Amino acid sequence: MDWLRDGLVIVVSLVAIFTDVKWHKIPNWLTFPAIAIGFIANGLSGWNGFIQSVGGFIFALAIMLPFFSLDLLKAGDVKLVMAWGAIKGLGQPIWWTFALWAFLYGALLGGLMSLVFLAQRGKGSEEKKRLWSIWWLLLGLPQTLTHVSKSSPIKIPMPYGVALGLGALVTIAIERWFRIPCPFIAD
Repeated sequence: MDWLRDGLVIVVSLVAIFTDVKWHKIPNWLTFPAIAIGFIANGLSGWNGFIQSVGGFIFALAIMLPFFSLDLLKAGDVKLVMAWGAIKGLGQPIWWTFALWAFLYGALLGGLMSLVFLAQRGKGSEEKKRLWSIWWLLLGLPQTLTHVSKSSPIKIPMPYGVALGLGALVTIAIERWFRIPCPFIAD
């Protein structure tokens, strides 16, 4: 059953990457059927499988909702991670949940992608200065953080579904190799 779930996540992720690059959108015709198939496929193994699937779906929603509420992610990105939650279910223990690690790896890749996008915009851009200030601050190095207000947010036209999709593929590869989604954290 794991190969079936992994295969479905791979297909959904690749289609999401394609649609986000081509149309800057992750469509409902991809995410809603993926969620339904996740519930059904896991439900075939009984109530426990169905409950694990619903738990993964709800956990993914809980992870993604704050980012959506702050306009940091689009609805398609949120539904994509929720689809992974429905397909792969809730992890045992909960911090091994696939959707969580796919999102975290995707966020890391998204940060790297944003640096590439900003580097292409030119050395003097205001967005680049602000982003570097944030990176220095996160690293704990002294740096003055440039003020970011609602009137001048950092806006990078970047298809974030690409980073999320790649994050899911990385998570599958790590799970296949190490049997857990993050080999750096002990059980």
